[in-house]
Amino acid sequence: MLTVDFTRFPLAAGDRVLDLGCGAGRHAFECYRRGAQVVALDQNGEEIREVAKWFAAMKEAGEAPEGATATAMEGDALNLP
Repeated sequence: MLTVDFTRFPLAAGDRVLDLGCGAGRHAFECYRRGAQVVALDQNGEEIREVAKWFAAMKEAGEAPEGATATAMEGDALNLP
């Protein structure tokens, strides 16, 4: 499985990230923790609803810094919403 090496991918608070085909959201979650403005997009509606729940839980637990945002959307990368 390929993954992002965040030591080689500089991400600053306020950066905008579009995670196309986010799946279970692991990359989107880390970007959110680092203060990014994240949009996670996937075709699998069930999976994207779980990602949305995790974003909400992370916010409630204070896992993302102030100013970070996270949105989970169902959609197709070839026909963006």
